[in-house]
Amino acid sequence: MLVDSRALGFALTDAIRTHVEARINTALGPFARRVVKVTARLEDVNADRGGDDKRCRLVAAVGRRGIVVSEAIHRDLYVAVDEAAERIRRLVQRLLTRHIGRERKDTQRPGALVTP
Repeated sequence: MLVDSRALGFALTDAIRTHVEARINTALGPFARRVVKVTARLEDVNADRGGDDKRCRLVAAVGRRGIVVSEAIHRDLYVAVDEAAERIRRLVQRLLTRHIGRERKDTQRPGALVTP
């Protein structure tokens, strides 16, 4: 799984990059074979005006399933990364379990499961 981190409006430090990669690898570790690439876009929305202005948007490309997007906004950038990573984990898990559930249904006999 490739993790690409980008910062808009501020410098991306090694500490932030390490935190982002660690949180994404922890959240999506069980799905590492299915997730091809994750792009983390970190942005300071309001700059000098203050408030809840740190945005973390995660875009995960799930192999042959599509793209999943998660976003979190918080005053603290590290908390925004944590929240977005937790959301992306739930979204990827839901996407993969829905697809597996559809594959296993027997079209000839509704309600029956295909046995491998």
